Amino acid sequence: MLLRLWNFLRGYVRVAVSGFSIERFINMVAYRGIFLWDVSRTDTGIEMNVSIRGFKMLRAYSRKTKCRTRIIKKIGLPFIIFRYRKRKLLLSGVLFFVLSLFALSSFIWRIDIIGTETLDHDDVRAFLTERGLSVGSFKYFIDNKTLSRELISRFAEIGFADIHTRGTRMAVLLAEAIPPQYLIDRQTPTHVIADRDGLITNITAGAGAPMARAGDIIQAGEMLVSGMLQIQSETEGPAIIYVHAYAEVWARRYYSIEFAIPLFYQQRVFTGRTANRHGIQFLFGKKREFQFPGTGNSFTDYDRIITRHQPGASGDYPLPFIWLTTHYAEFTLADRTRTMAQAYEMADRQLTTRILREFDLGIDIVEKRLIYEETTDALLVYALVITNERIDRIIPIEGANTWTPPVPHDGT
Repeated sequence: MLLRLWNFLRGYVRVAVSGFSIERFINMVAYRGIFLWDVSRTDTGIEMNVSIRGFKMLRAYSRKTKCRTRIIKKIGLPFIIFRYRKRKLLLSGVLFFVLSLFALSSFIWRIDIIGTETLDHDDVRAFLTERGLSVGSFKYFIDNKTLSRELISRFAEIGFADIHTRGTRMAVLLAEAIPPQYLIDRQTPTHVIADRDGLITNITAGAGAPMARAGDIIQAGEMLVSGMLQIQSETEGPAIIYVHAYAEVWARRYYSIEFAIPLFYQQRVFTGRTANRHGIQFLFGKKREFQFPGTGNSFTDYDRIITRHQPGASGDYPLPFIWLTTHYAEFTLADRTRTMAQAYEMADRQLTTRILREFDLGIDIVEKRLIYEETTDALLVYALVITNERIDRIIPIEGANTWTPPVPHDGT
């Protein structure tokens, strides 16, 4: 493929050779190092391809061997330029196209960030923009190795980063590191307080003095385990020492959820009528978006779906614009009625959805108590969700390193 392209750029001719000493002619040409290819035999002799320079050298050997050479076809860029040499506007357009293609291929028109799972994708893209890597950047000014090291230094979550450029596309490959294990600083004096209100169901203290027990109703901010311990000394009397208090405290909590399921509602019914609107967004300059005239829709009620496609010669050579297609689907609102049995089924599904969305996975759902109220136009739902969850939170003891408790004297 590369050899054919090189021959096309240099130019070559298809030559027919006839005579009685064709074999001698071929041997002399080969001995002089003239490259021939695609040699084939015909009824009158042979045909072959030879470069422009090689063809000029064939004349001397054709006279020696008394062979006749004749050009069948001229192929290549030099002949095309010569043919259109008087059409300067066409040649200028071709030259402008080639230069524009080379210029556009010197910029980055697409950046793919691959490997972000817990790391925010937008944070990585914002950091790359600060370092000069964005859509439209001149790719020869970007040091991929240095930028990879800066990514690892900036984000502790990244364990490996590799940035490579292919054509006008840049791929940022990331591998997130294993999260560091949480280390408990046993040297820092702390208290354990309640993070939320609740009825304590279980308390397990690892260190410190428990200030609450199972069955107590606790409010947010109240002390659960104290990190201040009072010890009795035989010589100096009572003294206070500070420890790193920690505990696991579970409490029962109550959540109220209220909502209504209407019996009369409106449903979208699509008519089947659709319309498309096309536009283009350029990725250089101010990234302006242009909509083509004569496209759009005249619907009053519709759904809209926007698709974006960045065309390119291949996956590694995206072009500096995005093709926008907006699809409109018309619908009408139709009055619908659901039965009370359907309302009960929908209420159960909606409650389950809200619990999954609003409660963490570490919370145990102990019980759900439901009260329904039927009206003429809706089903009212009153739900009480009872959970069992951890409510402990560790806070440092202020002034523990500087405050020294007074030591009373004996008999005073």
